Amino acid sequence: MRAAREHGARRGICRPGSRRALAAPVPRTVVATAVTAPRPPKAIILDLDDTILDSGDPDVSWRRICAEFAGNFDDGVTPARFLAALIDARDWFWDNDRQAREGRLDLLAARRTIFGRALACLGVASPEQALVDAMARRYTVLRDQAVTPFRGALAALERLRGSGLKLALLTNGSTEMQWRKIRHFRLAGFFDHIQVEGDLGFGKPDARAFRYALAALDVTPEKAWMVGDNLLADIEGAQRAGIFAVWMDAHGSGLDTRDGVTPDQVVNSLDELLETLPGRDP
Repeated sequence: MRAAREHGARRGICRPGSRRALAAPVPRTVVATAVTAPRPPKAIILDLDDTILDSGDPDVSWRRICAEFAGNFDDGVTPARFLAALIDARDWFWDNDRQAREGRLDLLAARRTIFGRALACLGVASPEQALVDAMARRYTVLRDQAVTPFRGALAALERLRGSGLKLALLTNGSTEMQWRKIRHFRLAGFFDHIQVEGDLGFGKPDARAFRYALAALDVTPEKAWMVGDNLLADIEGAQRAGIFAVWMDAHGSGLDTRDGVTPDQVVNSLDELLETLPGRDP
């Protein structure tokens, strides 16, 4: 699955000179919030990106890059063709599990690869590496600028912190990138344990990531909830570890049934999570 909304649900193969239109989104199913009544948790493990922090719409940044840089190439490389090639290249990259694992630990290198593949598909032979690097860095700046806490998220964390629950932050990505966000938004004080993939060398959905977090919180799986937006990494990974898994649908997109993953509960915000905690006042 994607890394912090780095790409969308579309899948495609980059073809030199392709003029295909962006595919229409696959219809999604909105599922009910509640399943069977869960036990009150003693600990909650939270994802970071698109659970607490809104990473924004990546397509906005892709379009901005195309508008800014398409003029550096032949007249045939219009912003629209450049965007189509980038969409194919990014989906090719992030839909490969090995590339995704390596790419989220070095996003700048991943983005260079995506830009290089897109240009090759457009027939741009041996593009200047300085230009590829400039595009990757510019895109990184745009994506970083788009990150902001979801409305009410920090207040909800404060309430969770004051509820007596143990809290952990479990996030995939590089040490530098994820800790920069944690420090910038002053999130560390909310958590009893913070776990970044880049620090340990393994992340979600690896069972070791969940076991490590549970041990740090000194709770058993049945006493913990996992809250996250990624159906494969957060939800399926937690369920395999025996943890009650709450899917965060902060953007109201509905459940994508193609992944074959059914969360134990669905919420649209941390406020809603607070309201649905069993045995606790909202």
